[in-house]
Amino acid sequence: MEHRSMETRTIQVTEEKKALRGSLAETIEGFFLKHRDRFWKVHVVVLLLMVVLIGVPAFMPLPDEEASLFDDFSLFANFIIWGVWFPLLFLSVIFAGRLWCGVFCPQGAASEYASKKGFALAPPRWLRRDWIAIVSFVAVTIFGQVVGVRDYPLATLEVLGGTTLVAVLVGYIYGGGRRVWCRYLCPMGPLLGVLSRLGAVSFERAAGSAKGYPCPTFVNTATKTSSANCIECFRCVNPEERGTLRVRLRRLGREVEEIERREPNLWEVLFLFSATGLALGAFYWQISPLYIRLKHALGDIFMDLGLLHVVGSSGPRWLMVNYPEAGEVFLWLDVMAITIFMVTSMVAVALALSVFTALASLIDRRGLSVKDGFLRFGYVYGPVALLSLVIGLGQILFQTTTALGVTQQVVKSLEMAFFAAGGLWSVYLAYRLAKGNMLTMVPLSLGTVLVAALWYGVLF
Repeated sequence: MEHRSMETRTIQVTEEKKALRGSLAETIEGFFLKHRDRFWKVHVVVLLLMVVLIGVPAFMPLPDEEASLFDDFSLFANFIIWGVWFPLLFLSVIFAGRLWCGVFCPQGAASEYASKKGFALAPPRWLRRDWIAIVSFVAVTIFGQVVGVRDYPLATLEVLGGTTLVAVLVGYIYGGGRRVWCRYLCPMGPLLGVLSRLGAVSFERAAGSAKGYPCPTFVNTATKTSSANCIECFRCVNPEERGTLRVRLRRLGREVEEIERREPNLWEVLFLFSATGLALGAFYWQISPLYIRLKHALGDIFMDLGLLHVVGSSGPRWLMVNYPEAGEVFLWLDVMAITIFMVTSMVAVALALSVFTALASLIDRRGLSVKDGFLRFGYVYGPVALLSLVIGLGQILFQTTTALGVTQQVVKSLEMAFFAAGGLWSVYLAYRLAKGNMLTMVPLSLGTVLVAALWYGVLF
């Protein structure tokens, strides 16, 4: 009787939690539906803020060494963009999914608006290949490092402003009211999409069947089970219609735990592995002795070829860092070394995580093929990669908090808490996906430890 009573109480608590989540989801859904017709105003406001924050500093002189973000607009804008917006954008995916993409992002909105006025061509087959997103992410990330996107306002304007212009151009040529840029080309979209699978928000079918709505990112709403390409524009949410999609709140990481029936994608897994390695390379080249050795080795090769005068020269600042007034000038040799170092880091980490994931697939004894097991276990590394990246990108924010009086010990404790949470979350997901099989968990845990150890070397 006592055992039955405990089971009854457990069921009651579970039902109460579901009811609470359902009520909160309805409140959130109702708010956004009420203001859905005003989303364009939000897009305009964010676009104007973006123009001011990335446009004005580009035409101002570089701040001197005594300047601070409280008395220099360039430093203030840099803090808002790279210290607040960028890290919080990734963190927001956990709690709100890709809400930024659908409600706030001016790039996607501008691209969609242009697509309504342009040629409305269907995107060609090559553009719809999943690997295009990886190429876009790699190219923009490396280019950002080479031009100093987080350090110099002109580089920020070039990267963020340039991608916005490309988004508008793509929209004008392709789409016919859809967001071809957001689905296939945006360098941020794929990363936010993969990580949104960890999030607490999902748009789910309200009944056994769903209605097909014209989704701007080409999602089939009638069969939708994945959050990866959903930008949360709320156009498929119409509670008065049968078969509509509805906002649902869920346990963090639940979609990954159910990945087998949530449209797993091999290119998403490979993107996660590659993006982790590339991000690590972007931080490591600035502190690693290996980068210095690589640069010297390349210099020796070009010297032997009699081409040192070519790689020993600098280029225009729209191609690379060239700010003698700030004491920083890149040579073509630097550009080559940074590119090779980051690509090597990307490939090495991706290969290592692939090996660990494949081993887990081979060890697992549930009759899955290696590919199916790879898809099942590949998403495990999302949390440790996400929270470590947030800490890395948030260094400007953390440094500012110390300047405002927060002790270094408190800041480091917060960073360590985030870092540990990411690692433990990945291990927990490994446990859930391995169904408690400890042998299967070993390679997955080793992969998590590898990612954590590499990030630890950068962050601490």
